[in-house]
Amino acid sequence: MYKRQGEGRPSPVGRVEQILGPQGGAGVDVLAILIGHQLALDFPSRVQDEAEKISRQGIRPESLHDREDLRDRLTFTIDPADARDHDDAISVYELDDGEVEVGVHIADVSWYVKPGSAIDQEAEERATSVYLVDRVVPMLPEELSAGLCSLVPDEDRLTMTVLYRMDMAGNVKEARAMRSVIRSRARLSYEDANAMLEAPAGDETSRAMHTLRKVCRGIRARRAERGSIDFALPETYVELDDDGMPSAIRPRPRLETNRIVEDLMILTNETVARIGEQHQLPVLYRIHEPPSEDRLESLRRVAGVFDTPLTADPVRPPDVARLVEKMAGRPQEYLVSMVALRSMKQARYSTRNVGHFGLGSDAYLHYTSPIRRYPDLVVHRALVRWLAGKDTEVDLEALERTARHTSERERRAEAAERDSVELKKIQYMTRHLGDTFEGTIAGVTGFGMFILLDEVLVEGLVRLSSLVDDYYHYDEESWSLTGRRSKRRFQLGDRVEVQVARVDPESREIDLELLKGPLDPGRSRD
Repeated sequence: MYKRQGEGRPSPVGRVEQILGPQGGAGVDVLAILIGHQLALDFPSRVQDEAEKISRQGIRPESLHDREDLRDRLTFTIDPADARDHDDAISVYELDDGEVEVGVHIADVSWYVKPGSAIDQEAEERATSVYLVDRVVPMLPEELSAGLCSLVPDEDRLTMTVLYRMDMAGNVKEARAMRSVIRSRARLSYEDANAMLEAPAGDETSRAMHTLRKVCRGIRARRAERGSIDFALPETYVELDDDGMPSAIRPRPRLETNRIVEDLMILTNETVARIGEQHQLPVLYRIHEPPSEDRLESLRRVAGVFDTPLTADPVRPPDVARLVEKMAGRPQEYLVSMVALRSMKQARYSTRNVGHFGLGSDAYLHYTSPIRRYPDLVVHRALVRWLAGKDTEVDLEALERTARHTSERERRAEAAERDSVELKKIQYMTRHLGDTFEGTIAGVTGFGMFILLDEVLVEGLVRLSSLVDDYYHYDEESWSLTGRRSKRRFQLGDRVEVQVARVDPESREIDLELLKGPLDPGRSRD
């Protein structure tokens, strides 16, 4: 920490505030990223004391007053296998008339975290949980996030519920919001739940999953019809060894059960947003404004390169959705989706609802994760007061400050998460010097070509100076390099084979040497 300029000295004087650990020590590099982004790790003692007191009190009899008792419903959670908190659950109840009641149950964090309390002040300051490559920094103390507010099996839990009456095609006939109490019967991983869908319907939970698949396919189809953009962006995750070093980079599959949960959570966020709009509740909307024309220029150019012109003016969500859909199955699918995503403005929180461009939604907010996002807790409090018939007026200027603060904190958390993953990917690639990869040209500049490597989704640079077989001319309009003599041409989206020539963890740069290319798009690697 800088203190002052030393008298008669050329250098500033400071003091050491914290020793992170030895260079190369397990987790020290990620801890440095956390501190570099000014993100808190430990909770103040007053916050911890308050959380422990709430945990000791547990669920008291008065907690159940004025709550819908849904403990008889078949209810379960679906989460990643390594999840520590479970803040949403789903229930399925088949009705006599062939319709179905689907419940989306969210942990009632607002019951425990009161406005102005020590926990609330800390949660608002943090605004979000942070998911780094080797750890989670929670918004709420573990006594709540992994304890009373986690919807674990065989325990009564206080929840906020939206009950939907639907037909089997996913058409919503009725939606009711309420405070409730549930008892989950099972904790399923995405893989567990997906295995149920791949087999004939068996027990009660398996039958419920098959019902949800039918219902959610209808919900998804209607969302697609209105222009919701489904970016084809495969994800990877980094496996770490006991020393915190990357041992593998693996694809994260997007299963049908991931889509089912996503469908229900988007539906519920929109349902609560419509309630907020209709009754003018003081909520924070999740807005995503239309992209500006200068941001769309790169997307228009990329679309033109791949003979899928984007000519609409103005561009609307269905136009981008159709472009992404046209690229499905092509080698450049990921590239176009990535450029489309980068052309979008960043979503943010606001007291004014202007819709969500990416989802093609007229009204959207965040309601389904109050354990890890403060705006969701703000929405819960407004909804609770409205359900109880209480005054919902708040200081709108203060609410707008909360919107700006939580948006900024979200950006900071995302940057830290991205930095931690990129750091480990670079470390992983140091072990692959000299190895060959196939990849896609993701960018062409006057100084070289950026190649997105298959499987690991790591980007490296083939420098123009390393292409010694010819003198290459850069054409900015077509994003291509063409050899003066050979007429050999490299263009955005071409497939190539490269070798890892240099990895610099400090600058996070990867240099590649071109081995073969452009490759036949239909060629499969031996």
